[in-house]
Amino acid sequence: MDLIRILIGLLLVSWRSSMVFAHADPSSCARLATMLAPCVGYISGQQPSRPSNFCCLSVKNLKGMMKTKDDRVVICNCVKQAISVIKFDPKRIPLLPEKCDINDIQLPPVDKDYDCEKLVFSQLHFI
Repeated sequence: MDLIRILIGLLLVSWRSSMVFAHADPSSCARLATMLAPCVGYISGQQPSRPSNFCCLSVKNLKGMMKTKDDRVVICNCVKQAISVIKFDPKRIPLLPEKCDINDIQLPPVDKDYDCEKLVFSQLHFI
């Protein structure tokens, strides 16, 4: 039941994101929140050892959406908004690619104070 509430919360927050982010399409943020919902268990610490297979598939799909700097900033802002309604450890976000055996992507430790506009993309490898 808690997972259902989290998913609903993620969707509600992501729909509201169009007012917060100039470039974020609310349908894209809602889709992203739904897509990353299987990762909530891992980033919240409820699945301590490894993210679910569905989460790993989502991370792999996310990688395909990060084609430009603008894409990465919008995705970062959508993730930032969506995860603001859950209790999580931002240090677990960068671990997702490693735990999912996806070697050609790095994710920043996004939290409520993270400035997605100031990402240093030369240090972060998104393919």
